[in-house]
Amino acid sequence: MHGAMQRANTSSCKALQQRQALKHIGFISSVSSSGRRVVVVRAGPAVDDDEELEKRLAKLKQAKGETPYGLSSKAPVKTEEAPKKKKEKVVYDFSDETLYYEGPPHRGDLAINLMLGTTLFWIPLTIAAIGRGLFVNYKFTNKRISVSTNAPWKTEQLDAAYQEVKEVRSIPRGVGAWGDMVVVLRDGSKIEMRALDRFRELQEYILKRRDELAPRTNELTQEELMGEAAPAKGGKGKGFA
Repeated sequence: MHGAMQRANTSSCKALQQRQALKHIGFISSVSSSGRRVVVVRAGPAVDDDEELEKRLAKLKQAKGETPYGLSSKAPVKTEEAPKKKKEKVVYDFSDETLYYEGPPHRGDLAINLMLGTTLFWIPLTIAAIGRGLFVNYKFTNKRISVSTNAPWKTEQLDAAYQEVKEVRSIPRGVGAWGDMVVVLRDGSKIEMRALDRFRELQEYILKRRDELAPRTNELTQEELMGEAAPAKGGKGKGFA
């Protein structure tokens, strides 16, 4: 009898241990009335370790401001800037103007180019000089500079008010009898005049009319307005362009 009780206690202890072990994996055991052990398996929630790891990585990336894997990054929203207003072009009145000088390029330039045109190397320059002499005309009034081209293949007229002149560059040609001139405007554009007669006189006239019509006070620096000497600029000045 004592042995039977011992065996019953042993079996009950084993059953208790098995129940505790099965609880960790979702199993519950019970004993039927017939004495047989019945095991019921309950399906617990499946946990995917990889999915859990990806969720944690996604949270870390969002915390750092980065885009998680598998998600497309959104382009930053561009704020629409207000359209910049174009600077209105000043319209000048050229009526009632007085003619100061008008004429074609200097004939000495054409003569020299015709003589040098006997060489094969100089032929393109000779053709250009002939075209200038026949179809180009320079005109200076008290209000503007005008360069007109009236060729069969090209008709063009360039006008510039003296108020728009920024600087004037010139270089003598033909032993100083004529010269080439470039008038630089405020907007950066240029008017080129080749073989211009009386180029020194016309250069002085352009600068004089510019200062009369558009006082240079608006362009002076603070040092110049105070009567102080402007700092010397290093390097050599630019030549004819």
